[in-house]
Amino acid sequence: MTIGSSNFGELLWPGIKTLWGHRYNQYQPLYSMWAQTATSDKAFEKYQGVTGLGLAAVKPQGKSVSFADPLLGFQSLITNVSYALATSVTREMNDDDQYGYIKRLPGMLSEAMRKTEETIAHNMLNNGFTTQTAADGLSLFNASHVTMDGSETFSNLPAVTADLTQASLEAAEIAIGNFPDERGQPALVKGKTLVVPVDQRFTAQKILQTSAEVDTANNTMNPMKGAYSLVVSPYITDPDSWFLITDVEEGLIFQRRTAAEIAKDGEFTTLNMRFSTFTRFGVGSINPRCAYGSAGA
Repeated sequence: MTIGSSNFGELLWPGIKTLWGHRYNQYQPLYSMWAQTATSDKAFEKYQGVTGLGLAAVKPQGKSVSFADPLLGFQSLITNVSYALATSVTREMNDDDQYGYIKRLPGMLSEAMRKTEETIAHNMLNNGFTTQTAADGLSLFNASHVTMDGSETFSNLPAVTADLTQASLEAAEIAIGNFPDERGQPALVKGKTLVVPVDQRFTAQKILQTSAEVDTANNTMNPMKGAYSLVVSPYITDPDSWFLITDVEEGLIFQRRTAAEIAKDGEFTTLNMRFSTFTRFGVGSINPRCAYGSAGA
């Protein structure tokens, strides 16, 4: 639909105090606070898993050193997808707009694209219990992840879905600390960032900012105080869910192929002005040790 005097006629004469509903505050992209951002120069990128060499063996005197080979493991492919949006306005509407609304259209397109990126990126977490998979082919949050050498399995979700509490967060950190590497040895992983929906904001703040044990009469210290940075995101769709992002690299990837851009041109036959925005990026979850998630009770 083209913006013109027939559908936006109220903007052609004085009398409106202000226009509302089309712009809100802008903040640093939330996904950049918990996902790894990368650049790409291809249609797709492959992320290949490899193992280390495992443990050293005892060498008896005069005997040969034991040899070991690394293993080629799981591979992930992230395809860069094109996203675009456009709008148009008649020449007359552009000339006669009394409130500068038309001049704000490029900004509105920019905001729409930014929200698109946030939505797609956050769906790695939102869909992590179902359709979003890790490199091993299992859902990102799964109780049966396997090491590349097949020697160990591990879980990055609670055995029974749990709401966000101090106890459930402590259990998550314990599970993360026990993650095996690709050879079945300790991976030495730690929690780094807690991502919660808006509904869990105050619960998370109490857990991370209270000195004593939370929601009890016990005079016991709270080991979770200051343990993680906190990201409160309206793009998390389940109000009970919560996610603890770890310090593992090559985990949750936001891969940029083409930076978001704004274009404007005129249509010769109608004299309409057209505005568009375009970008290309891909997202993917590689190493399941990158996060621990709970869908809530």
